[in-house]
Amino acid sequence: MEIKDFYLWLSLVPGVGNKTIENIRNLGIDIKDLFYMKDDEILNIKNINTNIKQNIVKYKSISYIDTLKEKLKNTKVDYICIEDDDYPEKLRNIYNPPNILYYKGDISLLKENILAIVGSRKCSDYGIYYAKKFAKELSDEGFVIVSGLATGIDSYAHIGCLNGKSKTIAVLGSSANDVTPKKNINLYHKILDNNGLILSEYFVDKSVHPSNFVNRNRIISGISDGVLLVEAYKKSGSLITVNFGLEQGKNIFSVPANINYSSSEGCNNIINQGAKLVTDISDILEEYNIIKKVEIKKYDLNEDEKIIVELVKNKGICNIDYICDNTCFNIKDITSITSRLVLKDILVEIGSKNYSLN
Repeated sequence: MEIKDFYLWLSLVPGVGNKTIENIRNLGIDIKDLFYMKDDEILNIKNINTNIKQNIVKYKSISYIDTLKEKLKNTKVDYICIEDDDYPEKLRNIYNPPNILYYKGDISLLKENILAIVGSRKCSDYGIYYAKKFAKELSDEGFVIVSGLATGIDSYAHIGCLNGKSKTIAVLGSSANDVTPKKNINLYHKILDNNGLILSEYFVDKSVHPSNFVNRNRIISGISDGVLLVEAYKKSGSLITVNFGLEQGKNIFSVPANINYSSSEGCNNIINQGAKLVTDISDILEEYNIIKKVEIKKYDLNEDEKIIVELVKNKGICNIDYICDNTCFNIKDITSITSRLVLKDILVEIGSKNYSLN
């Protein structure tokens, strides 16, 4: 048997968690050696709960390990342990690292440059646009994008990355074969179809508890080189990932937003606390000494197009009604001009008839 098989066994002994495994290792006991210890030797181990030691003895059998492995095989889920070469060094060095990881897809992605993109489940058109835009651009620059497969910003970060050149990693608060939320099952399969990675610390038949998602967040930041917050309320759950990132010494980035929107409070607050403000991915790339690839496009704009571009530039995001009120054009002309500017990649439509510079 491989060392990961012994971790699989021990991690699924009733009552045993990360802390128990850490305590056993801190006592200088090899996990493989533990399996082959005599029962009385296990029962005499110091600083381990008696009930847990009794369970270790009770479940100490090759047939139990074989049963666990068969369940994983039937669901096409694989696994690694903290002592495996494939286990990411970045995650190994955090506080309370998972001793075992279950996965589907390409585990080698954990060795790549990884950036986490997180944000609110209830997001605006502005948040959707920048989650997809920055995820795609970072993907094109070679970053693997990781998020939590939740609705909202997480989903759009995965989608944006899939539109780029790199792969994406989804870390679940459920098991690797249990898509949560169910509405993201198509995205789950698309990630795998594009040679991405689904990652979890939960065995295939484990029930889902609210605390799972907090635990998941430490893994999202733990495997990353940095965390980008796109949109978040003052008490958004995505701020938990940011806080884990701070504890783990990661670079923290944030997209600024309208101070009048409650969905912006979390982002603007962490910028005030020292997170790096991001208006372009070059703000992120320079932290990793990467020079952004620039595709130069030149367009000749007519006077009407220049007027609208200048208006959008000054306003930031313009609704078609705002453009109508602040120019001499009628709605029909504005629709025609903005459509041309979108085709030229100068403007981008955010939501319904709202425009921003690309």
